[in-house]
Formats: sequence, C-alpha cells, structure tokens
Amino acid sequence: MHVKDIVHAFANEIRRVVRDVSVRYRNQPCQILIEDGTNQLHRCSYELTLLGDSLGEVTFTRNTLLSDHDQELLEILLCALIYPMRNALLYEQALTQALKGPLTGVNNRTSMDTYLKHKILVSERHNTSMSLIMLDVDLFQSINDTFGHLVGDVVLRAIADTIVKCTRDSDVVFRYGVEEFVAILTNTEGAGADFLAERVRQSVAELDIDVLANHTSITVSAGVAQFRSGGSPVSLLSRADARLFTAKKWDAIASNLAATSESLLWGR
Repeated sequence: MHVKDIVHAFANEIRRVVRDVSVRYRNQPCQILIEDGTNQLHRCSYELTLLGDSLGEVTFTRNTLLSDHDQELLEILLCALIYPMRNALLYEQALTQALKGPLTGVNNRTSMDTYLKHKILVSERHNTSMSLIMLDVDLFQSINDTFGHLVGDVVLRAIADTIVKCTRDSDVVFRYGVEEFVAILTNTEGAGADFLAERVRQSVAELDIDVLANHTSITVSAGVAQFRSGGSPVSLLSRADARLFTAKKWDAIASNLAATSESLLWGR
C-alpha cells in the first residue's frame, strides 16, 4: 500500500475509537504531507520511530480537548501503525528509485512518458500553458572517444545537475536518450521556455569539469515547443525535436564559419 492509503485507513480506524479526530502525517525528508480531516483547535503530536530511525510525525487534532484516556488510546493504536508505515515508505522509495536513472539522478524515459501524458491532460482541463525543452549534448561521442566512457559519465552528471539547478521546483527533468534530456515546464509559455533554455545553454558552457582537458568545452543545443490544445505527447516531442535539429544544424554552421575565419586569420 502507498503511504497515503495507510494514513487514510489509520485515520478511519482512529475515529472508531476517538471521535471527531483529524490526522496529519508529515515526513519532511521524504517530502510527504498527508491530511485526513481539517485542522482543529487542540492537538497532540507523536514521532514515529523504529530502531532509532524516524518514520515521520503524526499529529491529531480535535475541537474538544483530548483527554488522557484519549491520548492513551491514540498511543496504543500508533504502535500498530509503525510497521505498515515502514513498509509503505520502503515501497515508495523503491518506486522512486525505479523511475530515476542511477547515473544522472534525474527521472528516466519511462517516468517521462507517464508524466507528460498526465501534464497534457491537466493543461487541457484547466486551459493552462505548458512547454517542453529538449536538450542534446553536442559532440558527446567525441568526448567518449577522446576521454573514455567514465569521463563521459562525469560530463552527463554535471550537465544533469546544471539543468536541475536552472529549473524551478515545479519543473521536472528527464533523461531522454544517451546524451539527451527533456525538461517539462508547467504554467510556462514558449517565451519563458526559450529564456530557460538559453539559461541552461549558457550555464553548461560555463562548466569547469576537472576531468576534461582545459581546452575542451561542453555545449548543449536546445529545442523548445509549447503545448497546443488538442495535441499529443508525440506531437509535442516531435516539434521540440525538430527545433533541436535546426539548432544543432545552425550551431554546426556557426562553428564551421568560426573555424574558417580563424584559419584565414592565421594563414592556414
């Protein structure tokens, strides 16, 4: 069972014994907050622990004062909550790890497909904006060929961290391919996504990665697409991918022009 299911089932059982009680469960390290009932005047809180490990905090509230007998009953019932809560937390932790890539720490392709479908449904239902940025590490294969795959892994981790730092808490970053990432931006129109994509591009270009030679710079190209009503995940990703392809093409042209100008300057 999920943590929320455990809390709601526990709250229903509690109210059979202590009437009119609201229950709140909070686990700050896991960023979990679940409330069953409305917050009321009088309260008492308990820390759930098992073998010295914290499993979160349970708070009971009621408009009338909780008697000593009420609190004794609550404490007895809390003892029955500890092991189901521990198991639910372990289950959710396993689910979270399964949806994240072990190398970069960002969400994986499987979780992106589910998340994107959900966000499109929300955007359609509430008529809110949503945009997507697709990012690709330029010439990543040459990094692997020159420095080895271990260095390539370091580069990917550094880029993933940079993308996450540039985005908001409400944005979600996914690893889409070997050297491709996708950021899904809720309540964001195309102009805002363009701004963020440029911020990521500049931040990556400024990275100083120790394992690379001093003359080796890392760059990314980006393609941005805003969700259109009636569209699908495939159409949104396709438009972002097309714009990414265009960006990489123009970047290559600009790089060749710069190399030609340098050769002419030095008479090569």
